[in-house]
Amino acid sequence: MKDHYRFLKETVEPGVFTEWQEVDVEIDAFTHLGIKVIINDEYIGLVYGNQVYEEYQEGQELKGYIKLVRADGKIDVSLQPKKGKHVSSTTRKILEYLEIAGGKSGFNDKSSPEDIEYAFQVSKKVFKQAIGKLYKQGKIKILDDGIELVK
Repeated sequence: MKDHYRFLKETVEPGVFTEWQEVDVEIDAFTHLGIKVIINDEYIGLVYGNQVYEEYQEGQELKGYIKLVRADGKIDVSLQPKKGKHVSSTTRKILEYLEIAGGKSGFNDKSSPEDIEYAFQVSKKVFKQAIGKLYKQGKIKILDDGIELVK
């Protein structure tokens, strides 16, 4: 057991954190459930493995978001902001990708979740919401074989 664990709290009282509050996290360890993180140098939290879309290293420091404080006081953490903000940041990524790719991409709502996750570091669900938003804004066309910037 790492020495600093003696000072870290495994549970939190209700009201200390609010849902989707931004916090500082440090990647502590990789477990069978996901990534154990240290929150604000005080608490231990968990990012579930199915919600990890990038490679991380132990000791890496980044921003995290309180997803949920469970009834037992344990803290679930997300490394992505709440969905609305996440969709907005993904629309920017898609537009930048299209600019670099010359205005066209083979990615669309039929692309595999793995390919989307690899290219954009988001779930297929968030990707589909982002291209839907761009389509409604008139910024892209959705084609059978991908997406294209509207000139």
